[in-house]
Amino acid sequence: MAGNGVVLGIGNPLLDISADVPKSFFEKYKATPGTACLAEEHHNGIFTDMQENFSVEYIAGGACQNSIRACQWMSSDGSVAYYVG
Repeated sequence: MAGNGVVLGIGNPLLDISADVPKSFFEKYKATPGTACLAEEHHNGIFTDMQENFSVEYIAGGACQNSIRACQWMSSDGSVAYYVG
């Protein structure tokens, strides 16, 4: 007989910062849309620039936290997945 399962995720929490920006913003900071990169000196000021010039949304993130959020969304009542981090 199968019982109710529980999913526990343990991970490092991250804070995603999201904003709609023009192509020129990517060019200014030598960034490529849809990719990830390690921060370099030419990226200095990118967050301040976003906050001061665009409508910014802060989203709790990180691979583990996002996975637990999806698991909760897929469950019938949202009480099968928990996150520690």
